[in-house]
Amino acid sequence: MVKMQKRVFLTKEDQANYPFLKEATNFVENFGVNLRELSIEDYPSIIPRATQWIQDNIEGNMFTTNIKDPDSDILAYPLALAFLFGLKKEWVINRFATSEQKRIKTLLLNENPEHIIEIAKSGFGWDLESININQEEAKFQFSISVANYLEIAPQFHSAEWKLINRYVDKGKVYLRNLEYARLLSGAAENKIKKRAMEEEVRKFELPEKFKPYLINITKIIEQKKDIYDEETPLIWVEEAKPPCVIAMLNDIESGKNLSHMARFTISTFMLNVGKKVEDVLELFSRVPDFDEGKTRYQIEHIAGEIGSKQKYKMPKCDVLRSFGLCVGPDALCEEVWYPLIYYRKKIEEMKKRPSPVPQEQSEELKKVRKRLQKNV
Repeated sequence: MVKMQKRVFLTKEDQANYPFLKEATNFVENFGVNLRELSIEDYPSIIPRATQWIQDNIEGNMFTTNIKDPDSDILAYPLALAFLFGLKKEWVINRFATSEQKRIKTLLLNENPEHIIEIAKSGFGWDLESININQEEAKFQFSISVANYLEIAPQFHSAEWKLINRYVDKGKVYLRNLEYARLLSGAAENKIKKRAMEEEVRKFELPEKFKPYLINITKIIEQKKDIYDEETPLIWVEEAKPPCVIAMLNDIESGKNLSHMARFTISTFMLNVGKKVEDVLELFSRVPDFDEGKTRYQIEHIAGEIGSKQKYKMPKCDVLRSFGLCVGPDALCEEVWYPLIYYRKKIEEMKKRPSPVPQEQSEELKKVRKRLQKNV
């Protein structure tokens, strides 16, 4: 049965908690703050709040908005994004976006249905409906149009988010308990990442007067780069492989032929975690259609040893999903956007484990512990 929808109005506190809301955007525009004219003297609370927002998210702490001064936080959010874009580090933007997703999801789980509906409408133009339907032993709380659902759900890892596995009726996808929060928070995360990809943002240069306020943040970035920066070299640690890589390696071991994208993915992964061309070549010698000359040429090209002389990066998670190569995702997969980030975080977890590590990995892990010790 569909519930009657009761209209609610979003407060300043809502706008601070959910800065992607249309009302928050309008407030910032009407306030008329110009980034190049903004000074710490005129707005003493905005710049510190913006830098704190970034710092909390990089360090893995949940930023808490100030309900006593919501105006400052509403204005601090676009400034925080400007600082992020000015830093020109993709992994920092991705980490901020992921942390915001978690913060927003936590907040949404404590909202009433009417509030959630208004947040969805204001933030993303979604027509979310509150329902109370039991179908096939599942209880559904909300429904959303197929078009709105497909804006975000295909980016999620688990098979349960595929449209074919959903209950759909009359153009509406039914959402089970808590799924609405993952969908909305995912849309907020996506909004940040898409904004970062815009040409205008890529060309943006932060005014010099703001750079002194980012000194502490740049220090934290330097400390965390070994875990999150895609460009940081890694070493081979067997236990840390992500599920997608494990599945592809198992296919090779069982004598299956891999797709071109799977071969490219395995090659880039291995070459970015300390393996050499010969190691990758030996691995592919087990596939049925192995051609040593052709395979060596391709691997050397990927490694940047020939051709353009530029080493290739591993494909990101969304690319692997589009090729059907994201299989068996675990809880850690939900926190990352890139397999090598998974690998780094798994190494960090291993470093903190009290249990002994297999003997064959002890020397490798000693190196990892030594290099990452500063991040504990």
